[in-house]
Amino acid sequence: MRKTTLRSRLILGFGAVIVPLLVLLMYNNWYAMQVVRYQVAGSNQNLVRMSMDQVDSVLEETDKYLSKTALQDPDLTSLSSYPSDSPEAFFAKVNTLNQLSGDIAYYSEIEAFFAYGTQAKELLLAPQEKLGYDKKEQFKARLEQMLDDSGVRSLLVKKWTLLETDGEYSLLRVVDTQYGSYVGAWVDLGKLLKPLDSMEFGDNSQVLFASPNGRILTQGSGEPLAGIVSPPDLQKALTDSGQPYNILRGEAAGSDSMVVSRPSHAADIYLAVLQPERSLLEKLPAFQRLIYATPLLAFLALVVYLYYLQRSITLPVHKLIRGMLKLREGELAARLEPSRLAEFTAINDTFNDMARQIKHLKIDIYEEQIRTQKAELKHLQAQIHPHFFMNCLNLIFNLAQVKNTALVQKIALYLVRHFRFTTRTNVSSVTLADELEHIRNYLNLQSIRFPEALNFEITASPDVQSLQVPPLTVQPFVENAMEHGFANREDEPFTIRVTAGLDPDSPDRAALIRIEDNGEGFSPDMLEKLVTGNYFRTDSGGHIGIWNVQHRCRLFYKSESSLAFGNKAEGGAVVTLRLPLPPASEQEKGGDSHVPGTDRG
Repeated sequence: MRKTTLRSRLILGFGAVIVPLLVLLMYNNWYAMQVVRYQVAGSNQNLVRMSMDQVDSVLEETDKYLSKTALQDPDLTSLSSYPSDSPEAFFAKVNTLNQLSGDIAYYSEIEAFFAYGTQAKELLLAPQEKLGYDKKEQFKARLEQMLDDSGVRSLLVKKWTLLETDGEYSLLRVVDTQYGSYVGAWVDLGKLLKPLDSMEFGDNSQVLFASPNGRILTQGSGEPLAGIVSPPDLQKALTDSGQPYNILRGEAAGSDSMVVSRPSHAADIYLAVLQPERSLLEKLPAFQRLIYATPLLAFLALVVYLYYLQRSITLPVHKLIRGMLKLREGELAARLEPSRLAEFTAINDTFNDMARQIKHLKIDIYEEQIRTQKAELKHLQAQIHPHFFMNCLNLIFNLAQVKNTALVQKIALYLVRHFRFTTRTNVSSVTLADELEHIRNYLNLQSIRFPEALNFEITASPDVQSLQVPPLTVQPFVENAMEHGFANREDEPFTIRVTAGLDPDSPDRAALIRIEDNGEGFSPDMLEKLVTGNYFRTDSGGHIGIWNVQHRCRLFYKSESSLAFGNKAEGGAVVTLRLPLPPASEQEKGGDSHVPGTDRG
């Protein structure tokens, strides 16, 4: 079967999208008006729902605050508990007013908090700082008149109540403390509507609050609707919730409006958006003309689109295919030129880089093999110590001359264990317990060679004895201590301590192995090289021991191990090796160790 090209697939894809789209546009031209209505209504409905939820959230949070204050504020409940001229009543008023004045700052949508005591019939008002004096005094007088009437008070404490003052509407909420005092809040509907008026509901739209009977309480900026919209018509549009929107018929022809509304859960008010239909459909004639011109525009776009694909995609793909064929044929010098598109430029750069890497791959492989062989050679060299071996044989010979058979047997046993461990080149890891046992054999041999001149101490926590480590990870540091510290210690025995345990900073993740002695320590120059890492950047044979440990640990633990060097304040060198711990499930698989936790020589 013949395979299709990229160009033909793109043309077929373009046609599969454009042709049905054109048919659909021609067929649904008459339906466009209704689609626009539903789209605008859905958008406005979401905004109205979100806006009304914000208003309800403000009212509910205010209601919670008033209820909490009425139950928990002792000063508020004491407003009517003492005679009005008593000091207790005075301090209760001052504290209550201070509390309400401080809390009003956290409720920017609230015009004022107030408290009222029936004992003194005194109203304590805590308004916002920006509230005008005339408006504050007018509201205060109206509120005192209402709260003085016990019948009115009983109506106000039930729920949020609409309050009209000189043609302006607000919401009032009063909570009874059950101790002859009340606390309440005053919310201006105009202030609640102001942030909603700036939202994008559509061209020429009107945002308003209305009562359930269709009376407009307050509206946003724009032409006043009070004399134009009939309350019964608005009431019908607000209460009919079976449709996403309702049409409000205007008195004048062509003034029909789309109404999207939502009732409040906290108060008896509706939030509504009115948008004239003519503003929705004024662009439809131009849209219809565009539909008839779409086939011609689509054909021209197809020609330009195919030319663009040919220059920008098809040609670079063909060049890439030719370059890959050249590589397959062995022409490693093949390179691609940069493209006009950033994506193909990245592909071409990657191709060129890949060709260069393939060209040098054989050389890189050879060099890696040489480096691996050098590392293995250094590892083998670190395991062989002819001088130490000859000294041990010479000691055995001398003890045999004096017929000290027991000590000869002991040295031979330690020597056999030592070389059995060092010649196990076929294993990649051993347990930390085996490594410490090997160090113990080595130091036992040294203590026999130098009696009364060498002390050592090996301590290992049971938590880390089963930790897998590369062979000869710790011993090179002990050997360095013997080589550089032992010869320079004359006044007291040379002491080496090896401790292994969990890292106190991260006991679940790492183990610490510490090797310290009481020798002269590192010289300042050597310590600086070790700390900065310059010591490990040389290929000198004198650095083979520590270099080998660091190199093998990084390969074994994926660069998660670390070495730290330092000198003790009282004298002597300290080396700390930090090794990562395996997961708990893998630690449980490790076998029990035969090495005791502590040994002193």
